[in-house]
Amino acid sequence: MRILKNIITLFCIAWLLPSCIEEYIPDIEAGESSKYVVFGELTTEHEDQIISVSLVSSIRDPKPIPLNDCMVSILDNHGKSYNGTEFEDGKYKVRIPREYLSVGNSFRLEIETVAGAKLVSEFEELLNCPDIDSVYFIREDKPTNDPEVFIEGIQFYLNLDAHDSGNTYYKFDVEETWEYHSYLPLEWYFDGKTLHHIIPRDHSNQVCWSTEMINDIFILNTAELQSNAFKQFPLHFVDNTTQRLVYMYSILVRQYAISEQAHIFWDQLRMNNLEQGGLYDTQPLTVQGNLENQTNPDQSVLGYFKVSSVKTKRIFVKDVPDLEIRFQPNCSPSVLRYGLIELIPEDYEYPVYLYINNSGIMNLLTPECIFCELSGGSTTRPDYWPDTK
Repeated sequence: MRILKNIITLFCIAWLLPSCIEEYIPDIEAGESSKYVVFGELTTEHEDQIISVSLVSSIRDPKPIPLNDCMVSILDNHGKSYNGTEFEDGKYKVRIPREYLSVGNSFRLEIETVAGAKLVSEFEELLNCPDIDSVYFIREDKPTNDPEVFIEGIQFYLNLDAHDSGNTYYKFDVEETWEYHSYLPLEWYFDGKTLHHIIPRDHSNQVCWSTEMINDIFILNTAELQSNAFKQFPLHFVDNTTQRLVYMYSILVRQYAISEQAHIFWDQLRMNNLEQGGLYDTQPLTVQGNLENQTNPDQSVLGYFKVSSVKTKRIFVKDVPDLEIRFQPNCSPSVLRYGLIELIPEDYEYPVYLYINNSGIMNLLTPECIFCELSGGSTTRPDYWPDTK
């Protein structure tokens, strides 16, 4: 009898446990939601320097809160001031002529918000950046959780040779561009009344190029090495499951010479971006930037104003040996067994696009099958893109 009572008791406890679990919502102080976030950089690559200003959003509704109508300016150590203009919500453009972007000069960022807060960075010296020695890839397979399954692709690397440079801290940004094609050209479409046949077939929407930034943070410190050089510094990995490596792929690498403080900031940010595990496994680092709120010194300003000279190198990749590309086309045809009568107006938005094979079988195409821009790219060929024909 006692055993039966214990079993019933355990069953009741197990049944009641789920009702005791409540959603945990961290108690974020109200002041946290009014912190400023500033990211900007001054480089020798362009005369226009871009600064973004926003507020920290609520943890319950994470989204950017851009700050409009700020007074943004960059000052140098010779007393020159360059004012910015807002070209997009919360984004400001400051033009500095190239003759003033000289190695050895120092710059700082000043921002005054509509609310009257004055955000100021420390002076950062424009350091000399050596040329990029080389950028290349190696055909590699990456392990997975299954010891018998590997991810096939190519791993990019960079070599640094900066023996003549006094700087030992570097940051690398990688921008990728690839050519991709839609599955079919435009040949048949139905506007709800008439079936149209395009002769010759229209290929103008079939070839696109897409450009994205690699979001990983790549930084290097050679201060403790025997020489200011590094062989085979790993960048990003590209697998064989997309169209990236089908036709032609390119990366543009930007190499920045940065200060020790900037290196510490980006290293902490990199650590925060790593897997944190469970809620109680790791306490995220406090990322200290180089800006302060002079109006309210107790309120920290998130972000960093980076000052750096920059060197770039672009490489192209085509026909990777020993790599079979396996990807699913962004196209989902469906057979119309009874022809156009299946295209009921209430169910379709015209025009609809079709493919008719040699046997006369009609297939309904999704627009992505024909218009490559619907997959995120552009039909405008980049100026630097070589002729692949």
